[in-house]
Amino acid sequence: DGYKWSQNDEEVELRFPVAAGTKAKYVKINFARTTLKVIVAGQTLVNGELGGNAEVEDSTWTIEDIKHKGKELCVTICKKEEG
Repeated sequence: DGYKWSQNDEEVELRFPVAAGTKAKYVKINFARTTLKVIVAGQTLVNGELGGNAEVEDSTWTIEDIKHKGKELCVTICKKEEG
C-alpha cells in the first residue's frame, strides 16, 4: 500500500511518502465518522472504512520533511471515545 501506520488508545497515525514538491493545496482529505479518503495531486492514496469511529473535528494532517528521505503526509485520526 505504500504507507505506514501506528495507533495507541487515543489516535491512529498514517504516514504516506509524497513527492518533494508536495504542497498543502495538493492535498484533499475527507475525514468522516467511519471512513477516510486521502487524495494527493489527484491520486487517491486511501479510500475506505475505518476500524472504529473517528472524532472528525480533532483529526488533522501535516506535511513533514523527513531528513534524507523527502516528505511525508502524516494523517492523524482521533478515536471517538465509546460511552
